[in-house]
Amino acid sequence: MTSEDLNRWIGCDNSCPAQAMYIVKLIEGELAFCGHHYAKNEKALDKDAYEVIELNKIEEVPQLETAEM
Repeated sequence: MTSEDLNRWIGCDNSCPAQAMYIVKLIEGELAFCGHHYAKNEKALDKDAYEVIELNKIEEVPQLETAEM
């Protein structure tokens, strides 16, 4: 999976028309889930997943304070 893949529209793998918000990486492959279906299956997925990627998450970059002269 590349950073370009993270920016494209991915549908939920659970026969749901919603956009995927999570990519769950398993030894057997990857699954994509909308928020609803990820929450519904989270406990079961935690047992087999080795990585969960949250899509479309905007992380704020901390700003350095500059000293006034």
